[in-house]
Amino acid sequence: MGSAVRKTTLREIRGTFGRFFAIMAIIALGVGFFTGVRITTPAMVDTVNRFLEEKQLYDYRLISSLGWQEEDIADFKSRPDVRAAEGSYTLDILTAGTNEYVFRAHSITENINGIRLTEGRMPQAPDECIIDRNKDRFPVGTTFTLSDENSDSVKNALKSSTFTVVGIAESSMYINFERGTTSVGNGEINSFIYLPKEAFDLEVYTEAYIRFDQDYTIYSDEYDSFMDGRDKQWESIAQSRADLRYDDIYSEAESKLNDGKNELESKRTEGREKLDSAKADLDNAKSQLDEQLAQLEQIKDVMPEQYASGMEQYNSGLAEYESGLADYESSLADYEKQISDAEADIKNGENDLAKLKKPEIYVLDRNTNIGYACFENDSEIVAQVARIFPVFFILVAALVCMTTMSRMVEEQRTQIGVFKALGYSEGTIMGKFMFYSGLAALIGCVLGYGAGTYLFPKIIWTTYELMYLKLPMHYLFDQKLALIALAVSLICSVGTTWFSCRMELSETAAGLMRPKAPKAGKRVFLEYIGFIWKRMKFLHKVSIRNIFRYKKRFFMMILGIGGCTALLVTGFGIKDSIAGFAEMQYGDIQVADGSASLRNVGDDIPEELKNVLAENTSDYTMLYTGTWDLLYGKKVKSVTVNAAESFEDMDRYFIFKGMDGSTLAPPAEGEAVVSHSIAERYGFKVGDTMKLRDENMRELEVKVSGVFENHVYNLVFMGKDTMEQQLGEKLPVNYSLFNFKSGADASKTSASLSKSSNITAVMVFDTLKERLSKMMSSLDYIVLVVIICAAGLAFIVLYNLTNINITERVREIATIKVLGFFRRETSSYVLRENIALTAIGTAIGLVLGIFVHRFVMAQIRVDMVDFSVRILPKSFIYSIILTFLFTFIVDLFMELKLEKINMAESLKSIE
Repeated sequence: MGSAVRKTTLREIRGTFGRFFAIMAIIALGVGFFTGVRITTPAMVDTVNRFLEEKQLYDYRLISSLGWQEEDIADFKSRPDVRAAEGSYTLDILTAGTNEYVFRAHSITENINGIRLTEGRMPQAPDECIIDRNKDRFPVGTTFTLSDENSDSVKNALKSSTFTVVGIAESSMYINFERGTTSVGNGEINSFIYLPKEAFDLEVYTEAYIRFDQDYTIYSDEYDSFMDGRDKQWESIAQSRADLRYDDIYSEAESKLNDGKNELESKRTEGREKLDSAKADLDNAKSQLDEQLAQLEQIKDVMPEQYASGMEQYNSGLAEYESGLADYESSLADYEKQISDAEADIKNGENDLAKLKKPEIYVLDRNTNIGYACFENDSEIVAQVARIFPVFFILVAALVCMTTMSRMVEEQRTQIGVFKALGYSEGTIMGKFMFYSGLAALIGCVLGYGAGTYLFPKIIWTTYELMYLKLPMHYLFDQKLALIALAVSLICSVGTTWFSCRMELSETAAGLMRPKAPKAGKRVFLEYIGFIWKRMKFLHKVSIRNIFRYKKRFFMMILGIGGCTALLVTGFGIKDSIAGFAEMQYGDIQVADGSASLRNVGDDIPEELKNVLAENTSDYTMLYTGTWDLLYGKKVKSVTVNAAESFEDMDRYFIFKGMDGSTLAPPAEGEAVVSHSIAERYGFKVGDTMKLRDENMRELEVKVSGVFENHVYNLVFMGKDTMEQQLGEKLPVNYSLFNFKSGADASKTSASLSKSSNITAVMVFDTLKERLSKMMSSLDYIVLVVIICAAGLAFIVLYNLTNINITERVREIATIKVLGFFRRETSSYVLRENIALTAIGTAIGLVLGIFVHRFVMAQIRVDMVDFSVRILPKSFIYSIILTFLFTFIVDLFMELKLEKINMAESLKSIE
């Protein structure tokens, strides 16, 4: 680029800084939004990956019905690619007290599934533990005791029944708020706790964890490739180790049984010999006594004195015989009982040995960890949005650059002609304009990339911290994304500049130095409607003609304003959809006033429980509820399964309404109805078969008979008889839905219900509704970001195009000022076109916003929540008002520019 060209370019930047800034700002906005939403998902994944990598989350969790021994763990550790293998104890325990809590107790591992201590210290004694983030209920120093409701196996598995909380921790196994499934209590795990291994009194580990020698990023293709094909390999390894354990147990039991049989035969023979010998001695003694008595009878009358003495000896011997006979009979009875008992024990041992089944093993990868699986889905929300929004901003940026540079080239026609006449090449001349737009794009790209990649992930991560661990968000620089952003920025600026310059430079120097003829006016469609056109004011006619005369500016304004309005509608629509879901859930769907978690009771409900419910509620129903794993593909998802005895009066507590508003029929035997979130997210539809599994690996298969509207939790409803038939056992009743009596105080009534020994927890749905509404209020950050981006888009487009419009018509405006137009009249003459274009763009934007909102809501999937897709009328009003407000603000700035136009400019008009 020549020295003169360079100087004029720098002078041009200073002289038209508003235009330069507009290009820079629209590029910064487009790049910021593009890179911000693009980097958010990788940044979120990187944040969680750092934590899981530091704490070495397992790759496989191995479970055997016979448990694992140290020899098994050593074998697992010796396998190729294994970095660490550890055995672990896991138990679900129930606490004692007015409010019962279910804890999942883990033993502390050394190298896998690490924990981060946030408060207190690590446990050192068997009666100490650390607990998760439920600090309000169990702060450091709290002591809790195991409930007597725990099974004997649980009580015997722990060395202590009372534990003291010595620390608060976060676990790599629980990165979100879900805690898993259980058959203890009401089926919901409230917290996890970690204990030293010494706190457990178990012979075998309940599970084993495997960590491979890899550091691939979670959810990456590299990690999937690394894990591909390992499932079958490790199923074979785990099965072989479990079979060895089975063989050892079987051989040991069989050996003990054979030893028992041999011992029985030996004891039987030895006892029979002793009894036979004793019987022979007794028979011999009886024979001698009979002979003695016969001899005494012979001398009875002859020798009376000797007879009397002999009878005394006989009677003494007879007494000894009878005593011996009694002892013999007692010993015989004991012998027969002992033999019978031993034979029964042998028989039971044989039966137990026959019942000893081959071990069942489960090789579970990370996708069966609920937090890990949920984060993959939730983090993809922003990635989905990133596929559509940035394209819109980049398109606007390209059009703004094209419009701006086209106008600049037209303004510089004479100067271009002079440079061409002086011998400057087309490349040098074009370089001036390309440098102008390229520098603006470069600065805008740097600023936009820095701001977007820093702010967007942090703002969006704030909303995810409601459901996941509060981890520090690290800044992530993506070199590939930065280069793409730079390339797109330069294409939008330099590329459009080249396109704009190409046509002008094709003319001769003489042609360029002559002023370009103004565009010819054309009749607009409205002129053909005479009865309207004739009644319009002259200045209004001029405005209408100018609107449609400059087609490029018309479409740019429509696109920019329409996009602004669409973004506003989307932002407010997101708020409407998110803010109102709790009211819809607990006002139109879950119409019960509250719920109570019960101690497991059978068909015979305790009278005390019936009385308490009757005294404090107007009506109630009882059912089974439990958290089960929904199996879909190779993944699992926690769902709440509710089983009712009858659905006859269920509409007092829960309304089963289809997504089209129709009333659903109750599920028949072998069927279930599922919430919309399950059907949509996991691909289930009416007629499909659904598989469910609990923590004891029991499975259910039911046919989906209907999909009902529901916004909180993933729910499955089925008949109690369906579950009992498939499980082969009676289901407990552990949950109740109820309605308060008219005028009752909810707090006092719930407190009265909580006092019952059969009720473990009470939930008032109005309280839950308020809590959920407050929790979702932080999603206002996303709405605010959308509104700010919409405002930025509107300001930049309006300012730039209005500035171009005024620059193009500076002599026209100067002329009407000479003609005596006042300031307000002059601004109205020019700026009423903005109002008209804003109105047209707003109308188009309202329609476009509805579709964009639907798309965005389809991508926003917060776990356990299914948002309704709706836009309230007030949101449309707010969007219209804000769009026009942005226009008025820009018009205020433009009025200042109109005021500065010198009336002498009218003398420069082309003849």
